Amino acid sequence: MSQSTDESRNPVNELTVGFAERLLEIIDSGRRTATYKLALVLALLDLCARQSDEEGRAPTQLRTRDVAEEVASLYWPQVMPFRLEGSEVAPELRQITSKRSTIVDPLRAFRRAAEAIGATSLRLARRRLPAEYEVVIDRIEQTLAKEPLPRLQTVGSSDTVFPFIYDLGPQWNADQSFTVSRLRRAGPRGLVIPFLPGAGDELLRLSPLIRPLVELHWTQMVARLNKVSTAEEDLRQHLFGSPRIAPSRALRDGLRDLQDGRCFYCADPLVGTTEVDHFIPRVRCGIDAVQNLVLADRVCNGDKSDLLPAPTFVGKWADRNRRLSDTLSTIAELSDVDNDPVGTMAVARSIFSHLPAVGTHFWQGRKQVISSDPRMSVEAMAVGV
Repeated sequence: MSQSTDESRNPVNELTVGFAERLLEIIDSGRRTATYKLALVLALLDLCARQSDEEGRAPTQLRTRDVAEEVASLYWPQVMPFRLEGSEVAPELRQITSKRSTIVDPLRAFRRAAEAIGATSLRLARRRLPAEYEVVIDRIEQTLAKEPLPRLQTVGSSDTVFPFIYDLGPQWNADQSFTVSRLRRAGPRGLVIPFLPGAGDELLRLSPLIRPLVELHWTQMVARLNKVSTAEEDLRQHLFGSPRIAPSRALRDGLRDLQDGRCFYCADPLVGTTEVDHFIPRVRCGIDAVQNLVLADRVCNGDKSDLLPAPTFVGKWADRNRRLSDTLSTIAELSDVDNDPVGTMAVARSIFSHLPAVGTHFWQGRKQVISSDPRMSVEAMAVGV
C-alpha cells in the first residue's frame, strides 16, 4: 500500500481549508428554491466513498446516472407521508417552492406502485418494477443535468460558476435539452462529471463535518416549505432515518446465528435486549447494507455510539464479510436489506484513508478509547484477522 505524504494527510492544510469554505458557501447559500442542491452534495459525498479505489482514494469522475440513482435513494424514505405529532393527518412533504417536482413526484408515484405489490424498499421495488424504475431514474437524471449540476458551484445571487469540485466545461449548461437519448448517447451511465484534481478526496475528508450540516439545512427547508411545527428532530429522523435500525426478526436471527449467539464486540452471550449496530457509524457513511451490520448487546452498542471501531475490530469485521459473504447475502435477501459487499468495503477504506495520522480516536471496547494510526485499520481490512 502506498504511503500518503504528511501534507496530504494534514486535515488543516491550505487546500482543505479553502475547499471547505467554498463548500460551506454552497450549503449556507440562501438562494435555494428546492432541496435538490443539498441532495446533490450528499450524493457526491456518498458516491466518492462507494466508488473509491483499493487504497481509499476517491474517483476522478462520476456519471450522471449514478448520481441520479443515489439521489433517488436519498429521497426514497422522504416521499412517505409525515405524520404530525398528535394528529391523524400525514401530509406528503414538499421539497420545492413550485407546485410540482420532477424528482419527488415521479419517485412518490413509483413508491406507491411498489408498495401496492408489497415492495417497501427501493432495492425490492427496482427488482419487481424494473421498467418503471428506469423511467423514474431518467426523470431524475434529466433534472439533475439541467439544474443543480451546472449551477451547484455558483456563489450568492450570481449566475457565474466558480468551479472547485468539478468543471463541466462550456458545452454543458442549463439551457441545453437533456433528453434521455442524449444522456444515453454519452454512455449507459450518462454524462461524465469530471472532478478537479484533489476535489473527490477533499469531499471524503470533509464528509463527517459536511453531512450533518447538509441534513440540518435540508430539514429546516422542508420545515419551512411545509409549515411543520413539530419538533425538528422528529422531522429530521423522518427525512434521514434513525441512527439505529429497528431490525426485523429475520435480520436479528440471521446475525445471531452468524455470530454464534454472541455480541460482535465483547463476545459475551447475547441475552436480553440486543441491537443491530452500524459497524461503520451511520453518521460517517449512511450505509445500511447487511455487510455493515453487526449484532451487539445494548451496553457495547451504547458505549461505542458514533465512534469509529479500533483496528482489531476492523480486521475481525472484514474477515467476517469475506468468509461469510454467501450467508450475509442470504440474510439480506430474507430480511429485505441491502446487499453491497463491494460498496461497503470501499466506503470503509475511504473513511479510514482520509483520517489524520495523529489524533484519531477509536473505540476498542467498553470504556476503552485509543489513539491510533488509521492506516492500521486499512491494513486490517486488507488481511483480516
